[in-house]
Amino acid sequence: MKAKHHFWSSLAVGGALYWSSGSASSLAGAMIGGFLIDSDHLIDQMWAVHLGAPHMRGKAEGARTGITARPWFERYVKRRKLLRMPLIFHSYELLVALTAIAVSVRSPFLIGLGAGYALHLALDLGRHHHEFRSPLFYLLIYRMALGFERKKLIKPDYL
Repeated sequence: MKAKHHFWSSLAVGGALYWSSGSASSLAGAMIGGFLIDSDHLIDQMWAVHLGAPHMRGKAEGARTGITARPWFERYVKRRKLLRMPLIFHSYELLVALTAIAVSVRSPFLIGLGAGYALHLALDLGRHHHEFRSPLFYLLIYRMALGFERKKLIKPDYL
């Protein structure tokens, strides 16, 4: 799912929590849990750079402007094909742990964080479920057991 969809849906859930509880921290928690968990995609990209994965296909850099990209851009910024998919924050185990903590502590921030996190995983699962080789994809232990290898986790049609 695109970042803008996660942003707006998290804002809606956070707004509902703010309206019902009067706590701005529940809104902040929902935004972090629903939007910022995608920061684990940066880890995936850094791992792809480390492994020397090929760049994603597309128009050549500078094709529109005639300016060629700097070597550092090519090496560190331009998106690469993922070889591994740890997606550390996209995990049912973390959701269960967060839910247990939020229920015991009853902090508005943690409740918002859990609500945003659960919404994010539900939206991603609804959007991408047909791409996964197994319904266990969002179990971190399952991905770890397969060595986080993308080709073992994603159906060949979506590689």
